Amino acid sequence: MSFSLASVGRRPFVAFAVALATLGGAAAAPAADLPRVIRLAAPEQGSAGKSFAGAGPVSLAYASKAIEAEFEKDGVKVEWKFFKGAGPAINEALATGQLDVVFLGDLAGVIGRASGLKTRVVHAGGRGSNSYLATALGSNIQSFKDLKGKRVAVLRGTAYQLSFNRLLEDQGLTEKDVRFTNLDWPTSKAALVSKDIDATFGGSDLQLLKLAGTADIPVSTRGKGPIYGINSGTIATDDFATRYPEALTRLVKVLVRQAHAASLDEGKRNELFARFHDISGLPVALFASDFEGTILKDRYSPLLDNGFVSHYADVIDGAKKVGIIRQTFDAQAWVDPTFLNRALKELRLEGYWAPTNAAGLVAAR
Repeated sequence: MSFSLASVGRRPFVAFAVALATLGGAAAAPAADLPRVIRLAAPEQGSAGKSFAGAGPVSLAYASKAIEAEFEKDGVKVEWKFFKGAGPAINEALATGQLDVVFLGDLAGVIGRASGLKTRVVHAGGRGSNSYLATALGSNIQSFKDLKGKRVAVLRGTAYQLSFNRLLEDQGLTEKDVRFTNLDWPTSKAALVSKDIDATFGGSDLQLLKLAGTADIPVSTRGKGPIYGINSGTIATDDFATRYPEALTRLVKVLVRQAHAASLDEGKRNELFARFHDISGLPVALFASDFEGTILKDRYSPLLDNGFVSHYADVIDGAKKVGIIRQTFDAQAWVDPTFLNRALKELRLEGYWAPTNAAGLVAAR
């Protein structure tokens, strides 16, 4: 097997890591049908010392300990890890056998799979998340065209990198036209405020800088269409999915319950945003702005439908085009709806969410 993680680039190391993970997993395997522990991970998006996996069902499940409650009677331990290094760090942990199920934005998951990680997408965690361009005060940057020659930070290997490249391409530019630097999210925000960089591109937390009056946000992907939005997925290792199908189905079932409860009443969205504030330490205004014009039911649809799969296929092609990945693969073959379909059937929610078409649009309500 050829395996070359883009963020590492050391074939012997990764080959050793994968072999070690396989041996380690086999040695630790219990005889029962359930694992002793389920190891979960997500990028760290919280503030004020609070762990947060983004404004969606995963964070709601984490904060309420819903997954722990699901497996408590079986004596199964649930471990959460939040990575400040986001997708690249999580892919490294997957490669060394440290994780079973992870929650990742589209590009990060694609990079891992394209690099040889044996995984499956088993649940749609969210759709159409927005990205933002934050600029230093006084920089006079009003559009992506103005980024030419500027110092810009983006965290490589995250879902934001592809959106950034696409917005550059719309203006006839590439990463080579800017003074590109790879910084994690906290570092890039600090660098922007101190004006060590001119701009940074990332998630909704960048709105904190605007709210604080320390940066401007001249561009976002809100309303630009599905191609610029970010989808997220629940990704399980092949090993875990094969050995513990019951556990994976039950985990997905918990997430579907959370998505259903969160999307039942649009009139209670402010209560939902207040809950996210409590979990994350981020202000309610940030969530209200990010979700403007969004239907919660659509955003939280767990379906692995045509729109979701087509979006991932587009991410794969786009990532290959700009050189983020070297090898493409079949998005449809990567997606495994087995566990989600069982969960929806058991919860009697098979008709609650309307599937989307290849363009990412709901065909009927």
